[in-house]
Amino acid sequence: MQLTEQQKQALIAGLILGTAILIVLILVGFMFVFDEVRQARNDVERLRTQIRQDQQSLRRIQNFLDDDETYRQVEEAFARVESRLPADQDPFDTFETLRGYFEGTAVAFTRIEPRSSADRGRFTEYPFTIRGSARYHEFGQLVNLIECDPNRLMHVTDFRLQNSDRRPSLHPMEVGIVTFSFN
Repeated sequence: MQLTEQQKQALIAGLILGTAILIVLILVGFMFVFDEVRQARNDVERLRTQIRQDQQSLRRIQNFLDDDETYRQVEEAFARVESRLPADQDPFDTFETLRGYFEGTAVAFTRIEPRSSADRGRFTEYPFTIRGSARYHEFGQLVNLIECDPNRLMHVTDFRLQNSDRRPSLHPMEVGIVTFSFN
């Protein structure tokens, strides 16, 4: 069967068009595939980097655990902190501690107000607000005693000291403190 010139041209045009469409489809497919491959390579490289970092961390931890002196020092530090973080919160004990500080520094307090506690996972925070009046020096002593309590971990979170026109040397104050306990 002989093809006419017109049929040959139609066949060639169809082959060219089909080949062009096939090439475009292949290119588009490769673009998506290459993009996915590139993304997968980036993900694999990130995972390799993370694994290397994790292995370094594990080596440091293992070296730390193998070093008996460092391990002993950390255990002692943990025991000191644990002794200052009781397993329960006794507000009366905290109140008595603070009352002793007020008497020792001559800070006049008018109110100790507990606020709602906050669970932080391994420990619980128990905030208090103290209101009263003090001279600058006495106020500084009070803050120092609270922060440096050897028997209980306490932290001053904020404070406000104002000037009083009625008595310029005695300043109204408000101190926010937090005590802690292990959960």
